[in-house]
Amino acid sequence: SLESKTSTLGIPPKWELLDPWQSTMTRDQFERTLSEVYCPRKEWWKSWIVLEQDKARIRKQAGKDDWFHLSFCEKPKKPTVSEQKRKSLKGLKIALDPGHIGGKYSEMEGRHFVIGKDAPVKEGDLSLEIAKKLEKILTALGAEVFLVRDKSEPVTSKQPKDFAKEAQEWIAGRGLEKLKKEEKDKLIKKRQEMLFYRVSEIHARAKLINEKIRPDLVVCLHLNASPWKDPEKKELGETNDFHVLVNGCYMGGELALDDQRFEMLLRLLNGWHLLERKVAEDMSVALAKATRLPAFSYRGPNALKIGKVEGVWARNLLANRLYRCPVVFLEPYRANSKGAYERIIAGSYKGTREFEGAQRSPLLDEYARAVAEGLVRSFVKLDSNATLPTNRQPSF
Repeated sequence: SLESKTSTLGIPPKWELLDPWQSTMTRDQFERTLSEVYCPRKEWWKSWIVLEQDKARIRKQAGKDDWFHLSFCEKPKKPTVSEQKRKSLKGLKIALDPGHIGGKYSEMEGRHFVIGKDAPVKEGDLSLEIAKKLEKILTALGAEVFLVRDKSEPVTSKQPKDFAKEAQEWIAGRGLEKLKKEEKDKLIKKRQEMLFYRVSEIHARAKLINEKIRPDLVVCLHLNASPWKDPEKKELGETNDFHVLVNGCYMGGELALDDQRFEMLLRLLNGWHLLERKVAEDMSVALAKATRLPAFSYRGPNALKIGKVEGVWARNLLANRLYRCPVVFLEPYRANSKGAYERIIAGSYKGTREFEGAQRSPLLDEYARAVAEGLVRSFVKLDSNATLPTNRQPSF
């Protein structure tokens, strides 16, 4: 269907914001970037983007014969990522985005689990602790660092109750009005909560990043987890790995949404994918070395392998789409694997301890240092085998 649509809580795009990129790319550069990063299948984009010799015509609104014309240039302008390395991270503005909210919201978010009598594992609290450790290291290395949140509280001023109307409309749009009241109320409550913690929260973070912080780079800090074999009887798994995400791989149903089509083109024309890939690859090398974990591989159409470095993939996520700058999204460790869980529960300690036959630093310290090392590799002039200068690492 070609009806006008935007994502849930999405904002209709202002297409004229793409005008500064008129005549900045050749047709070939545009098409290659589109297929190699942003949309690997032509059948996903051909209803929305028509490539002509001298321009791309982009459908502004689903269902309307109204097009934005993006003119191409004839001679390629070589897109570059600055290879100019610094002596430190001085002058670099980095926003650290600790994934999820944590605290009293962790169960609502589904980012909370308990094994036996151990303390609960809350991803939002762990990611915040990592961000604070990383902030110290990066500040000592000269970077200007901002935390998108600095406590286990939402950035959005909204609460689940503010989405009653949207939740009711969602129920009606799916023909679920006939459900028993109890079932319907449960679904409405879940929908309101999801709109609060997943959609409104990311929109609020995007507003903060895009309008106030305006960083050179956002690093989204997460820990991965495997699906439970039996959600009623939580048992730790064996699989433990890492991966790094950049923005890309928009699927057909996503490009059919006016706001997502616009956001994709804004990212493509800005050339943010170049820095994202460079940092993601350096980050992947640093994480592999620090965590000693294998890289995770996606199977399925929602992710696209980027470059040759293992563990770097493109996915279209709300955060890496809405933040208007290069974004690298980290997913090391599976928190509910035996290997990661033991180390998370061990918490903070001095020096190293033995886990699975090897001496290891506390997991959150290891994570923070690996991210710092990835950034140093990307931005600071070092010998190829160098690591973070130990004398500049603040002790935890």
